[in-house]
Amino acid sequence: MNAQPNVAEKAPRMFDTTKDDLKDILRKVQEGKLQLPDFQRDYVWGDNDVRSLIASIAKGFPVGALLTLETGGEVQFTPRLLEGVVPKEVRAEELLLDGQQRMTSLFQATFAKAPVRTKTAQGKLVERLYYIDIKKSIGSLADLEDAIIGVPADRIVRSNFGKTVDLDVSTQALEFEQDLFPLNQVFESRNWFYDWRDYWKAQGRDVSGLDTAFVRSIVESIERYKMPIIRLDKSNQREAICLVFEKVNVGGKKLDAFELVTAIYAADEFDLRADWNGVKQSATPGRRARMIGSPNPRDVLSQVASTDFLQACTLLHTRQARIDSAARGTKDGDLPQISCKRDALLGLPLQGFKNHADAVEKGFIEAGIFLNELKIIWHKDVSYPPLIVGLAAVFAILGKKAGTAKAKQQLAQWFWSVTLGELFGSSTESRLARDVPELADWIAHDGAMPRSLNEAMFQEIRLRSLRSRQSAAYKGLHALMMRHGCRDFISGRPTDVMTFFNDDIDIHHVFPQAWCKKQGIDKEVFDSIINKTPLSKLSNMSVGGDAPSVYLKRIETSTGLSSADLDEILRTHLLEPEHLRCDDFAAFYAARSQALARLVAGAMQKEVILSTGANEAESEAAEPEDAPGAGN
Repeated sequence: MNAQPNVAEKAPRMFDTTKDDLKDILRKVQEGKLQLPDFQRDYVWGDNDVRSLIASIAKGFPVGALLTLETGGEVQFTPRLLEGVVPKEVRAEELLLDGQQRMTSLFQATFAKAPVRTKTAQGKLVERLYYIDIKKSIGSLADLEDAIIGVPADRIVRSNFGKTVDLDVSTQALEFEQDLFPLNQVFESRNWFYDWRDYWKAQGRDVSGLDTAFVRSIVESIERYKMPIIRLDKSNQREAICLVFEKVNVGGKKLDAFELVTAIYAADEFDLRADWNGVKQSATPGRRARMIGSPNPRDVLSQVASTDFLQACTLLHTRQARIDSAARGTKDGDLPQISCKRDALLGLPLQGFKNHADAVEKGFIEAGIFLNELKIIWHKDVSYPPLIVGLAAVFAILGKKAGTAKAKQQLAQWFWSVTLGELFGSSTESRLARDVPELADWIAHDGAMPRSLNEAMFQEIRLRSLRSRQSAAYKGLHALMMRHGCRDFISGRPTDVMTFFNDDIDIHHVFPQAWCKKQGIDKEVFDSIINKTPLSKLSNMSVGGDAPSVYLKRIETSTGLSSADLDEILRTHLLEPEHLRCDDFAAFYAARSQALARLVAGAMQKEVILSTGANEAESEAAEPEDAPGAGN
């Protein structure tokens, strides 16, 4: 029988684990052989954190493993020296992926001669040098953390607004006198202890026993401390490296894909962050500022993130890769997938970004203009933020073809369908990867209708459970009413970009809450979208808490509008004037429900389902008390 191959022996070794002397690790930091990838943040540990770390090391307690990456592989992160290391030109042999704060603190506190940059309990940045109180630190009952003292860079601790000196170790003699050992001497301490003993010997005090106890219990513990290290081999791919880094980087803020891609591109001398944010010293704005625009910003794009921009670029890059592969004769099952998931973002090559970034930037601008045309003007009224990514990608793919009336109509049908059908509540990346190419093909080449249009459905009964702006369908209906042409009760103006913000337009109750409560109408009924409509702040104040018959008369009196003119305005809101003037809530509710259902059907270009019931109980998330439109 033939021997079976040893699979484990053939598998590439992705990492190795070992323990190195702390002193050797710190020496590598000093020499620049161990550096940081440039995307690591300049985060500063607090004074208490530094003292706690030193105490743990001195006691021989574990403080967690370091994670390093061997340089020279596929991933070429730009390196930088740890803070406190004297600047030098040297090639890094390893990059420290996890352990920056521990190693920076230990290097500055024990190896470097410059003070440690740290934070006070109040969050103020300070520079400190650390000492160990020799007498307090030895003995079984010693609280080592309390024995570690941080002093200012001038080695003088003051109080009373600097008037009182509480501790002065500004000279070596003062260190000796107070038995305070400077921690930055710990790896070359022999001369300090010789001088300390001689200082006290001249004064008739024998500190040899104290010396021996301190060296054995504290100094030797630090000198001999071994730090566990997980070393990633340079053969690891970027996705694996970034994933491993995030899994172990639980102590700090998670790096997003944009920061990781920024670090990858930096190796090719391309500053992705500057491309996005612009350069402070330059008058040329970055892509984000250009997309939002000035002096009249597109608020609807104000929350677009750098990762959103990368997602759109990745959709175009992976789509093009699939098209190119198909042109080479690759069969369907073997074609690369269109994707905008995290691993695809991390795999976006610099050239791929450059190929599509300009078109994507224009695509986002067109997406913002398009959303404004749909009367989605405020960023909080965007039903699903990922839809902006999808629209931007489609505009980037189609270019001028997206500017026709027919194309805009098709885009609107898709947008309203996935919004009112509430299809983007989960698996958004998968939906974008599917919908974007289908939508582009449908518009540009009269291809098959995107599957989302067939999947989207709306039940009339859903109108009754739409009660807060947390819901995509709620936001969609708010915009649809404005797009339908509803005019403000007071000014008579329809909604556009200027009036929306100038008039402080939001969605408010038609039959006021106070009146409904007095009539005993259930909150779940009167608080639904059926009883709400877009109004200016001034109109909402005129409505107040009175019955419609009362506030309509008040509006007519204050504005000089005739009843006929005001009735015409009411009809633009899909409100039957007679129901409001008679305060007939039941008739109003039934008629408005049917009118909104017709509005939805027109937007989705398919019939609304009139059957009642649902697969499961539904309720709206509670609306925040400070949310716009929560009043009246």
